Amino acid sequence: MRFDRHSGRHRLAGASALLAATGLMAGGLIATVATSAHAAVACEVDYSANTWTDGASSGGFTASVTINNLGDPVEGWALEFELPDGQSFTQGWSANWDADGTSITAENLAWNGTLGTGASTSVGFNGSWTGSYTDPSAFTLNGVACTGDPGNGGDNLPPTVSVTSPSHGAEYDEGATVPLAATASDPDGTIDRVEFLVDGDVVATDASAPYEATVSGLDTGSHTASAVAYDDGDPELSATDSASFTIGDDGEEPPPDSDNPYAGADVYVNPDWAGQVLDEASSTGGALGAAMEEVATYPTFVWMDRIGAITDGTGLVGHLDNAVAQDQANGATPTVFQVVIYNLPNRDCAASASNGELLISENGFQRYREEYIDPIAEILSRPEYSDLRIATVIEVDSLPNLVTNSDDPDCQEAAGDGGYRDGIRYALNELSAIPNVYNYLDIAHSGWLGWDSNFGPAVDLYVQTLTSSDFYGPAPGFDSVAGFVTNSANYTPIEEPYLPDPNLQPGGGGNPIRSSDFYEWNPYFDELDFTTDIREAFISRGMPDDIGMLIDTGRNGWGGPDRPSGVSDATDVNTYVDESRVDRRPHRGGWCNQAGAGIGERPTVSPGPGIDAYVWVKPPGESDGVSDPDFEPDPNDPNKKHDAMCNPEGQSTYDPDYPTNALPNAPHAGRWFPEQFAMLVENAYPAF
Repeated sequence: MRFDRHSGRHRLAGASALLAATGLMAGGLIATVATSAHAAVACEVDYSANTWTDGASSGGFTASVTINNLGDPVEGWALEFELPDGQSFTQGWSANWDADGTSITAENLAWNGTLGTGASTSVGFNGSWTGSYTDPSAFTLNGVACTGDPGNGGDNLPPTVSVTSPSHGAEYDEGATVPLAATASDPDGTIDRVEFLVDGDVVATDASAPYEATVSGLDTGSHTASAVAYDDGDPELSATDSASFTIGDDGEEPPPDSDNPYAGADVYVNPDWAGQVLDEASSTGGALGAAMEEVATYPTFVWMDRIGAITDGTGLVGHLDNAVAQDQANGATPTVFQVVIYNLPNRDCAASASNGELLISENGFQRYREEYIDPIAEILSRPEYSDLRIATVIEVDSLPNLVTNSDDPDCQEAAGDGGYRDGIRYALNELSAIPNVYNYLDIAHSGWLGWDSNFGPAVDLYVQTLTSSDFYGPAPGFDSVAGFVTNSANYTPIEEPYLPDPNLQPGGGGNPIRSSDFYEWNPYFDELDFTTDIREAFISRGMPDDIGMLIDTGRNGWGGPDRPSGVSDATDVNTYVDESRVDRRPHRGGWCNQAGAGIGERPTVSPGPGIDAYVWVKPPGESDGVSDPDFEPDPNDPNKKHDAMCNPEGQSTYDPDYPTNALPNAPHAGRWFPEQFAMLVENAYPAF
């Protein structure tokens, strides 16, 4: 099972995909794999498995399979292998899986079908074994044995290229002529030419070394320079390298502490949300009312969750004007304005509570660009807001759906043209061109992407989205983001203080605690470990080592009378975990208006290495989704629907052995929910 939604949803990832694949073959259709013309396939497969025992001679395993392409670029792939005797396939993810006895085939999904030379992708599956466990010994990719030999039969090897100018992160004055240069070589021939591109457009071609050119007349803001080297082989092969650079604005320096916008700054307190909190405090009174008054002093994000939100009510301009007034009252201290960008076509593709107004099939991508992102970018770039530091959270729960929910038709559509990747790239390109904007790309949470089978593919997908030229517009590049944000609108604790080691075996034997029903072999129990490790994974893939992380702590405190105060002394794994964990959900898949939750750590700057801030992305007291199946549509946001996970009388749609744990009387997602707010304040940890 894989949790795969903001706020912790999970599903049997790949199980329905397997059934779909089996049904496809039974219906007489043959799935074909497209490959590049004349492509020479060469590959290597890294296979690892976590195993466990159910008895003396049987058990299960989770396998992680990484396909490394050592040959020509591949457009579409099929991996085939045989399981050893006694093993059987159960379910898989990140591919379309088919099992015929011990013969296994994994075919690419829409988002991971392209493998350039040197590229890799990771897939995975669960299985069972009897007798004894051994790894498979041979793999083929598109019918060619994966031997680890990159020779392409000795016919033609790809070239190499490296951008030497501009240097990554270079800054130039407005109006400057930017030098372009690259080195290139071909291990088995000569370089035919090197093309130089800026923001995806070819600006020059050089057919002889040293490979050099210049470009001028560029607009202020961030740009990406690329060099593409072509060899003299047949077929012609190429290689690409890129570097990001910035054209300044009249020589102005970027704001101080530019690596972390929160450093040395105050943060905007939304008067609309604070007013609701103070009204609640006034009607509540007593100690709880006094605690609510304290909550009203903390900053939260402003959500732009539909086109109308830009102008309705206070609107984006009104909030920015309020932030300027707070900034002026701060004296020399800068102010951070926090805003969530949340309106992708096919939004919330695997659920219903936060469905959006735009559909890919109804010109949603064009509307997203022209009616949503463009107006927001124009407003944020106005001179009157240039002294603010603007922190954006980009599209909560979007790309993670492409990792785990590939069997959902709406998510399949979102994985294609005009979908999530195209929309996010457009938003990053437009917003990163504004010097005082800091973009944080949402990356779900540990209870969704923590499994090995999800963690690696997620990193691959985010890197691909930021750097590949296969999607709409120029690649925004690593410099388009200040970092990433985890746990948005979720309930996962910062730390599980009584469960520090997921491999601990209670009583000194048996299975580790990560095998418990609650964690289901996910090695990440909390957000801090997950956030730290995924940040390091991004840095290992070439991102700057100063990228920062945000963690949403608005509802992950889990205080109150049910919070454990020490480690269990039980020897049974499930009992040990249930008596020790501070996360009190009946099941980690519960995500909608969770009973027993509390406000977590207060918004804090630089709470740990690599963490820019703890923030409240989801303002405490705003609903996750409407609880009544017979709800009346919200006239201002009619596309938000009822999700069964929000029904307080229902069982989890992902595991019917557990209740949803949802609160009753909940309004539509994003609307004020006073009963939830009172609970969150009462159960806050640390307490107010």
